[in-house]
Amino acid sequence: MAYEGFAEYAAKKILDHAMGKTSWTMPTNVYVALFIGDPLGAGNELTDPTATDYARVQTTGASWDAAVFTSPTASITSAADIDFGTAGADWGTVTHVAIYDAATDGNMIAAGPLETAFPIMSAAPVKFPTGTLIVRYTQATV
Repeated sequence: MAYEGFAEYAAKKILDHAMGKTSWTMPTNVYVALFIGDPLGAGNELTDPTATDYARVQTTGASWDAAVFTSPTASITSAADIDFGTAGADWGTVTHVAIYDAATDGNMIAAGPLETAFPIMSAAPVKFPTGTLIVRYTQATV
């Protein structure tokens, strides 16, 4: 089963903030990361030697539309291209994305599988055009 939604770090921060326990300071920027495999399972971010030209993509608040809610799912959509540039080598088949609060290391905010995995080959542009990267959070029913 693939993980999807808020990472543990963000889930705890959101709950503490919403209940008035501790304020969560909004990140200035968030970074989109690509993964081969589930980032909270056995997945690996594209940082191995074959993807030395890979880097997370920095976004700002203006890079995203306002969040919307259509029961039972809240979502936010990219309002700008998320452009990783051109692959200088084969990067492998990307299956997941994650959102972090830092360009390297940092805290994972959310993660999930892509609707369609895609292989990244040498010399290929790697970009999510405006409106195609959607981060979703679906309420669980109990």
